[in-house]
Amino acid sequence: MPVRLFVGGLSYSTSTEGLRDAFARYGAVTSAAVMTDRETGRSRGFGFVEMATDEDAERAIGGMNGAGLDGRSIRVDRAMPRGTAPASRPRPAGGPGGMPPRPPRPGGPMTGPRGPGWGAPPPPPGFPPPGAPAGRRPGAPRREGEGEQRRPGGRKPPGRSKLQDRTRGGRGRRGSDGEFRWGR
Repeated sequence: MPVRLFVGGLSYSTSTEGLRDAFARYGAVTSAAVMTDRETGRSRGFGFVEMATDEDAERAIGGMNGAGLDGRSIRVDRAMPRGTAPASRPRPAGGPGGMPPRPPRPGGPMTGPRGPGWGAPPPPPGFPPPGAPAGRRPGAPRREGEGEQRRPGGRKPPGRSKLQDRTRGGRGRRGSDGEFRWGR
């Protein structure tokens, strides 16, 4: 009775004839097929080989599993009948990818929507407490445009601001043809 083998990791250049020839060294090959994409006709990187006897199949698995074919290391196993493939493994508990839960951060207990250890860290000394009005914290460097010299009467000097010069109004740079372009 023929034994069907799954061959994975095939090179995209491997043909059905090449697959048949590679397995013929280990016994009689009943059939061989490289699976291709329906739309493009390109190899999907795997195929099936049917060996005439169980002994031939065992020799082929032992000789070809991990061997190189057309520059790729291939994997050979007994093929599973359709619909009997094992279900996907359940994910281990403990978070994404099996990672253990995150320990609380140093610096004291924090609370958040998920419980202790998940909230935002407390602000460092010198920062205003949460809910305080926005403004510059003591000792922080001044922001661009903050504390500029102004003309008498509180008016700003004429011309563009540094921010306007840098962004050019958000339209990019004007090219030689007068159109705006991004980049250099």
